[in-house]
Amino acid sequence: MPGDTGVGTAHYPTCGDVVRIFLRIEDAIVADCRFQATGCGPGIACASVLLEMAVGRSAMSAAALTAEDIARILELPQEKAHCAELAVTALRNALQDHASRAVGKE
Repeated sequence: MPGDTGVGTAHYPTCGDVVRIFLRIEDAIVADCRFQATGCGPGIACASVLLEMAVGRSAMSAAALTAEDIARILELPQEKAHCAELAVTALRNALQDHASRAVGKE
C-alpha cells in the first residue's frame, strides 16, 4: 500500500493460510489499512472484519482487538478459530513494525 507506515504478516503452517496487513497510521490513529490473504474464506473474512474494526481507532485500541471479537461477529465455528488468531497476529505485527519505524525517525 503506498504510504504504509507498518506491515505485518502471519502464517498458519498447518493449513498454509497467510495474512499480510498494511497500515497507515497518522497522529496515532489507524487512518487506512489493507490486507492480502491466501487461504480459506473464513480466514479472508476475519482479516476483512478486523480491518473494518481497526480503522479510526488509536493504534493502542487496535492492538487490543482480539480473536474473540472477530469470532463473535462472524460466529466462527471452533475449528476456524485459528483464522481469527492469524488476522490479529498480522495486525499486531504491523503495529509493531509501525512502532519500530517510528523509533528510527526520532
